[in-house]
Amino acid sequence: MLREAIQNSCDAAKLGTGPRILIRLRTLTPDQVAVLRDQVLAELPFIASSAAALTAFLGSNAPRVLEICDFGTTGLGGPTRADRIPAGIERTDFIDFMRNVGTRRNTDLGGGTYGFGKASLYRTSRCSTILIDTLAHDPAPGADSRRLMGCHLGESGDRDEGDGFISRYTGRHWWGVRGEGDDAGKVGEPATGDAARALSQALGAAPRDDPGATGTSILILDPDLRLDAVDEDGGDGSTVSSDASDIGVHILERALWNFWPRMLETTPDDRRVTLTVEIEGVTLETPRPEHCPPLDLFARAMNEIRAGKGREIRSYRPQTFLGRLAISRGVRADRLPAFRAEGLLPKRSSCIALMRPAEMVVCYMEGPVLPDERTEWAGVFVTSDEKEVEEAFASSEPAAHDVWDPSALPKGPARTWVKMALVRLKEAVTEVAAPGAASGGSEGSTGSVAAVAGMLGAFLAGVGAGGPSRGGGRGGGGGGTPGRRHVSQPTFERLEMFKGERTALFTLTVSGRGAHTLLDLTPTISMDGGDVAAAGLDVVNPPAVIEVEGDGDASFQVQPLMDIGDFEGELTIRVSVPDDCAVGLRASLLAADPA
Repeated sequence: MLREAIQNSCDAAKLGTGPRILIRLRTLTPDQVAVLRDQVLAELPFIASSAAALTAFLGSNAPRVLEICDFGTTGLGGPTRADRIPAGIERTDFIDFMRNVGTRRNTDLGGGTYGFGKASLYRTSRCSTILIDTLAHDPAPGADSRRLMGCHLGESGDRDEGDGFISRYTGRHWWGVRGEGDDAGKVGEPATGDAARALSQALGAAPRDDPGATGTSILILDPDLRLDAVDEDGGDGSTVSSDASDIGVHILERALWNFWPRMLETTPDDRRVTLTVEIEGVTLETPRPEHCPPLDLFARAMNEIRAGKGREIRSYRPQTFLGRLAISRGVRADRLPAFRAEGLLPKRSSCIALMRPAEMVVCYMEGPVLPDERTEWAGVFVTSDEKEVEEAFASSEPAAHDVWDPSALPKGPARTWVKMALVRLKEAVTEVAAPGAASGGSEGSTGSVAAVAGMLGAFLAGVGAGGPSRGGGRGGGGGGTPGRRHVSQPTFERLEMFKGERTALFTLTVSGRGAHTLLDLTPTISMDGGDVAAAGLDVVNPPAVIEVEGDGDASFQVQPLMDIGDFEGELTIRVSVPDDCAVGLRASLLAADPA
């Protein structure tokens, strides 16, 4: 359901800015229930099962709604009747969402086929009912931009009209206002204009009064909040969480796992998703993927793809560029506290995120883990944006858009492309953990160093209980960060021989612009219970920073407090590795003395 809703919001973001998405779980007040019962849902479906489910919801002690809203998107415009579309009208968002099922996607390089997955919205509702509150950016000529309407999917049935005829219903039921003219009393139309605005406000829906508040709110009535679980006897089961915060974390985790590429700092503004999750009036903090292991490794691989780097995946018969693959390795980092329970985020990452140029994850391809249990890896594969190639992968996806299945395509180039891409990717994941695969060094690296790295995991940074941390929960690398600038926690890349000396290679990112800045780099030695600054120990030949380089051939003089000015980007740091030590690195920013 979340995949479908957020994907639709991304596809509707055509106004030069990425969608702002609000997901709220809230309990309706008695006044809001009264408006819903007496004004919006005043006439219940005549099918007994449908009416009973709605009556139970309206009479419950805690009537909840799950509200999924997007802002800065186009909203649902166009005609409201699927059987009466004015000539020359191309935009049919409203009828595609509210009336039709399975409309072919109309967004180039979009997330998927518009319509099939929306059934998940109704399935999430125990009474199979949703309300739509939309403000269209460019409504149909003469139409009001504000619309509110309800829809229910239930059992089909016949109704005796009392004149010798019966009316046959498909199970769909709409609430809004009565049709006019020949359709009076027959066709449900959305409430519009001030009437829609007043109803939305009375129901407590997210306000849309600002100029940039175009978009759509989906209110799922009586949401099914059962979380997947495993029974004590090992069988499949489910449980209803009594802690609303569990639901919030559940929502956050699924949104991050599926849409982290759209939530990165490097994502262009016109594609970036800004997510807010609110549970019973409490707003949860949304972590940045770059600082939410293992998504930080995926983020690094994604940034390589965006820079045009990585491995090309090709089909040779016919000769076609299918996409690009990048893989990032690192020391296993502690998961953020909120995500340490059983959930979607793997405890040790070893998979590739598969996606099309829309940069929304389709699925993950699992691979072998690295030999050292303290390490993990993550990869990203993005298909080519060539129209025929992208359409081949899109067409291979089922309605849920959660797998690439070449057997779904007829014989021909498209089927071959998808099949060969999957074969090449499976070969790549097998190679990741193969001997020598982690050498990854630049000039001067040797096979013997790679072998030592595999056998002596102690040389990896920050080995301790549960593994090291690659990034802070809020994106900071320590105290003293001036203004809006911050530095990520250093990430161990590999061991390398450098000028005859064994070194550990770390990377970190300085982001944000602000005051003149000093960078404090502190090598550490890992000991039982954590890591200790090497400068505080009596150690012969302690680890030391011997080189610092930045993006764009930037170089800095190595000193206890390095002046990096207003530098912004990735830094590569070499730290000497003494014998029989596990080394790490700490980093923090300090404001430079104005004098």
